[in-house]
Amino acid sequence: MRVAVAGCCHGELDKIYETLALAERRGAGPIDLLLCCGDFQAVRNEADLRCMAVPPKYRHMQTFYRYYSGEKKAPVLTVFIGGNHEASNHLQELPYGGWVAPNIYYLAEAAYGHILIS
Repeated sequence: MRVAVAGCCHGELDKIYETLALAERRGAGPIDLLLCCGDFQAVRNEADLRCMAVPPKYRHMQTFYRYYSGEKKAPVLTVFIGGNHEASNHLQELPYGGWVAPNIYYLAEAAYGHILIS
């Protein structure tokens, strides 16, 4: 299994997935899992933006909402832990983790398959 690990995504999933595709084209082989550690920012809408504990200049929709709405689908299973700059209202709905979009899973204080992070 090939696992890619990313730090803070800040909601810019298109850029992350483009980077993975580039790595695959350059010979890294197919990626089976993307593990995001840090600020993921699963922002679905304007209400989520207002719940993020960040200065206003950093409040941008980015691209996660396109995956949440179904407009796009993550090309690789994506599991994230979350950081200190998150849409807390959204993630508090999933205290034990769960799917936030097709192929995107929030780990929270739980596990996914045989992956346990504590």
